[in-house]
Amino acid sequence: MYNKKKLIFVDIDGTIYMMDHGISSALAEGFRRVRANGHKVFISTGRTWNSLPEEVTSLEWDGIVASAGCDIRIQGKSVYRYALDPALVRRIIEVLERIPGGIFMLEGLDRIFVAGDGSTYLWEDVPMPDVNPELARWMQFLKERKNTWPLSVWNPKLDGISKVSFLVRTPEALEEIRRELGEQFYVATYHIYTDSGMFNGELISHESDKGTGIVKVAELFGADVSDTIAFGDSLNDYQMIERAGIGVAMGNADEEIKEIADRVCESVWDDGVLHEMERMGLI
Repeated sequence: MYNKKKLIFVDIDGTIYMMDHGISSALAEGFRRVRANGHKVFISTGRTWNSLPEEVTSLEWDGIVASAGCDIRIQGKSVYRYALDPALVRRIIEVLERIPGGIFMLEGLDRIFVAGDGSTYLWEDVPMPDVNPELARWMQFLKERKNTWPLSVWNPKLDGISKVSFLVRTPEALEEIRRELGEQFYVATYHIYTDSGMFNGELISHESDKGTGIVKVAELFGADVSDTIAFGDSLNDYQMIERAGIGVAMGNADEEIKEIADRVCESVWDDGVLHEMERMGLI
């Protein structure tokens, strides 16, 4: 369908990968074929570069936009990094430490720092009766102990923080975060609630997000943003879906993402990205 080569950006969690689903062999082969046709494919994730699942890192990509646009790597080489002002990070800590039972992660460019009143059971691996998907991912990540540390060892001079993820127990806590930090950050929240009573979200800088990541990568490759395609499912994909030449929401996407998307494909469980790439003639 396309005469010009495309830059394709895919979110990970909820878009091409689920903890109990992985990445299908058909989708992995689809990415290989798309790249063989001369298009370029990039991961665009809220995760830090060193917390990507092995199922993702084992595949070949043209680059990674990590930390929600704050850390860009092209063919393994770092080409862009953005860190928040340490004074602003201290302000975030002040706000989040006031929330009873909350947990938060300062997501650094190389190390992650975990804190909050409710973080003890994460470190001590205490079983919970029910766990929402984001909490399950955090628990698995902490169990592996990959560059993850308690907040007490954070050194603002050495550890730049790109974004902050949080888990809280009440809608009122979410509103407090929006009220206190909404001017400085895009507060991406996720409409997941289970008997564990946890609501999760991210504080994403207005200066650097997945949308600005697309623009920077396009500039690096001498391409126009109109030649970009983005796939996503959640609110940290909002700027990416909005900014891309073609923004595609997953069938399982947040309704706000579907509203701004140019297209909606099948769900992550049905390999929606693969089917949409086929319909677009990229394969």
